[in-house]
Amino acid sequence: MTSTRGALSAEDVRMATERRLRREARSRWIHLAVVAGVVLVCDQIVKAVVRAQLEVGEGWTVTGFLSILRVTNHGIAFGMFPGRQAYVAIITVVALCAIAIFLARLVRRNLIAATGAGLLVGGSLGNLTDRLAHGGVTDYIDFSFWPTFNLADACITVGAALIVWGLMQGEAGGDDAVPS
Repeated sequence: MTSTRGALSAEDVRMATERRLRREARSRWIHLAVVAGVVLVCDQIVKAVVRAQLEVGEGWTVTGFLSILRVTNHGIAFGMFPGRQAYVAIITVVALCAIAIFLARLVRRNLIAATGAGLLVGGSLGNLTDRLAHGGVTDYIDFSFWPTFNLADACITVGAALIVWGLMQGEAGGDDAVPS
């Protein structure tokens, strides 16, 4: 890989840079998959505990403004489109595919966006799993001033915010902000 004088050629440097960029991209995709998997597993565990401990409509008061209240959301955000689980599931799958296409290039180059995408994908898969397995999404976090939601919903929201932040960071932005 060196020229006859022992120094690296421009081609050697270019090839080494390309290898490093491929390793970083692969690492970010693995990061996205791990984050999504952790979110999906945690979301499903918490929902299973809530379903096992509470009937629909039952809850526990945590503070004056926070309760754990089991509800089933048969729609999407804030209960829109209730009773249309098949359509909502299809919309979720299409949205996940569109997000994957949109983020493919950004995720390879930006760890913040990869983390956000992992949160968004994991949360979306968690809610999709609920729709398919239980006919609706189990929600349980009830602030008295906001509609009831769950861990997957929170991850989707935080993930979307991180994706926007990643977009603002540009190329390789945020490598130091979020550990890999």
